[in-house]
Amino acid sequence: MRRLVIEWSINEVIKRIRDREIEKLKKSGTDENSDLFRKVQSTEIDRLENLKRIKSFQMLNILRFDSFEVAAIFRFEAKDESLKVEEFLKSLLDSLKVEYRLLEQDGGACIFFIKGKPPQSSSGASAMNGMYPMLPFEVRDGKVRITLVGDIEQVKEFLERSEVNYRVVSLTDAKFSLNSPISHLTEKQQEAISLAFRLGYFDTPRKISAEELAQKLDLSSSTLAVHLRRAERRLLADLLSE
Repeated sequence: MRRLVIEWSINEVIKRIRDREIEKLKKSGTDENSDLFRKVQSTEIDRLENLKRIKSFQMLNILRFDSFEVAAIFRFEAKDESLKVEEFLKSLLDSLKVEYRLLEQDGGACIFFIKGKPPQSSSGASAMNGMYPMLPFEVRDGKVRITLVGDIEQVKEFLERSEVNYRVVSLTDAKFSLNSPISHLTEKQQEAISLAFRLGYFDTPRKISAEELAQKLDLSSSTLAVHLRRAERRLLADLLSE
């Protein structure tokens, strides 16, 4: 397993999107002296411009991340209190089509819970390419930094398909301490969930069926289901109890 940390500038992404929109206008035959060219804008650009108004936006806990749902807890802090927290969250998260709930608020800072569909790329495929997010996962000082874990093939494909000009901060072997939630699983549960992840069982669409995975582990399908269900429950319980 590999741990990938990448970073990119919000300003650079906005410029790329704006250039893309201008190219569309040129192809449509729009006059280059028109107001449309001077005021190129989009919902995506608006959302990114909003991110430049904040001090930090960071993930604190990942509660669930699979092909069906993402659930996580984030911390948001504005650069100044003139930025209304609830208005900002509504403008940002409504466009991402996720539910959210404020858990705690203090002036320009707050902690909130989100739940929704996993992020998608422009092609409709999972934006994470089957990889799993880890901390740090944040927006700070006009830059986005994300951490993902996956096998070497997933890492290569993710980097090749990325639509942003990223900087690789680090690419290392993924290591888990004795205090990591995965260390609390039984040996069979660790083996089952690790192999399931590596072979794409949690991908969308799945790269391996439950029956094929069970055969590789020399288990019955029902026993595999029990191992995976108990492993997932234990990992969630550890995360939720922190």
